[in-house]
Amino acid sequence: MSTEDQIVEILLQEIYTTLTGSYVTFAPVEASTLDMILNGGSPENVSILPSGFSILPDGPKKNGGSTGSLVTMAFQILDTASYATYIPPDLVATIFKLVTETAECIKAAMFNPLNLGT
Repeated sequence: MSTEDQIVEILLQEIYTTLTGSYVTFAPVEASTLDMILNGGSPENVSILPSGFSILPDGPKKNGGSTGSLVTMAFQILDTASYATYIPPDLVATIFKLVTETAECIKAAMFNPLNLGT
C-alpha cells in the first residue's frame, strides 16, 4: 500500500479536570475531511463519533490515604456488519482489543507517566 492510499486520521480531543475527576473525550476525523471543512466545505454530512473516558476518585480518603480510582470508558463505533441479534466474531475481537489496549494505556499513564508508548 502506498502512502497515497493511506487514510490519515487526526484525533480531536478535549481534556477537562475538576476536583471531582478527569475527563478525556476524543473523536477520530480523517485529515482530508477536516481540511475540507477548514477550507469552507459543509460539515453537514460529516460523522463525528466521540469516545472517551473518565477517572473518578473511589470514595473519600480515609486517614490521609488513597482509596483508588474508578475508570469509565465509552466508545462509539460505526458498524454496518451487525444487527440486533448478531455481532460478527471479528468485530467482538476488535472491540475487546480496543477496550483492553485503552485500559492498559490509562493504567500505564497513571502508574508510570514517563514510560508512555513503550
